[in-house]
Amino acid sequence: MFYPLRRLLAATSLALLSPVVSAHTVWLEATDSATDYAVRFGGHAGVLEEYPPAKLTEVRAVGGAGEPIDVARQDLAVGVQLQSAEPASLLTLTFDNGIWSRLPNGRSENLPMDQVEGAESAVNAIKYHKYIARWDAQATQPQGQAFELVPLDVEAPAAGQPLRLKILINGQPTQGIALAFGEEGDDAVSDAAGVAVLTARRGVNRIWSGQRLEVADNPAYTQLSTEYSLVFHAQD
Repeated sequence: MFYPLRRLLAATSLALLSPVVSAHTVWLEATDSATDYAVRFGGHAGVLEEYPPAKLTEVRAVGGAGEPIDVARQDLAVGVQLQSAEPASLLTLTFDNGIWSRLPNGRSENLPMDQVEGAESAVNAIKYHKYIARWDAQATQPQGQAFELVPLDVEAPAAGQPLRLKILINGQPTQGIALAFGEEGDDAVSDAAGVAVLTARRGVNRIWSGQRLEVADNPAYTQLSTEYSLVFHAQD
């Protein structure tokens, strides 16, 4: 089952900035069931935050051959629960956190800049996520996300071993993109081929990546922020 995707629009006058700060990401947490997941949203140090379910704009699950798997979605007052019709190889999400306009006093409002009197700047924040439930053929296949981390190693990652990831933006390998464990940082940076290498950690790994771009001549926002989280389990 597919939910509508608000595509990442290309901007005409963009300049790459330093890695995104004050990161907030979206990710899935599995329950004891092989088909049930909670959609989490949070910021620094893994602190969870409430969010309107409408911000989760796309959910997708696929099996080992890339076939789509239906996903039942339960919107709660401040979050979303998912249940796939059968165990999936991986799931992907798109989360539109909207436009946040900043006022001179440091306060931010979740509205376009031209709707907030006195706003000095605004960030349009889009989040993507991939949860690898089974390390099979789909783990190394691009899933068509506008910003995506794609593992390059056929074998499932082992703790303490290097993990090669390719960063794709609009399907193209991209240099100079930072990756880190958690919510932000630069534990690795993609090379000219779009490849970065991290050392897998024992248990659940959650890898962050992001990009922030200046946007010119747009009354609604001055920056486009894209963030990504990749979650997988590393064998001992």
